[in-house]
Amino acid sequence: MTTEQIKQLLEKYWAGDTSLDEERALKTFFSGDAVPEELTKYRSLFLWKTKQMQVKDNRTLKMPADNQWYSILKIAASILLILTMGIGIYTHYQQEKDMDRIFSETYSNPEDALKETKIVIGKISSALNMAKDEQVEPQKTDSAEHSSKSNMNERWENAN
Repeated sequence: MTTEQIKQLLEKYWAGDTSLDEERALKTFFSGDAVPEELTKYRSLFLWKTKQMQVKDNRTLKMPADNQWYSILKIAASILLILTMGIGIYTHYQQEKDMDRIFSETYSNPEDALKETKIVIGKISSALNMAKDEQVEPQKTDSAEHSSKSNMNERWENAN
């Protein structure tokens, strides 16, 4: 392109009447090495647009450090959530397993169950009787307290 053609395109450009093809031609012309001295003052305008496009492309390729940490935190949070859910499911499974084990332990013979129930009720009864005796103790004398404590210990050992 001649210098006159470039000057005409520049006038159209300043007026806002250029097409995209004409603007591309101006950009191509000013990015080359054969720019006349009188038009070099416009060169930075058209090169600036090219440089900005390159900078914009480089920004999309590189992640800033903040975004990298954000990505790492998202991954860590996801892993933590999965681990928490896994532990919760495992704990729930173990509790159900223990409850099944507890409630499945029954006696097949009713006489054995009755015998075991009587033993447990007897232990509870003796513990309650000892607690009842201890409530009466503060009214007794010191020597009586010692003998009643030894009696309670003997009762407790006999019950067990």
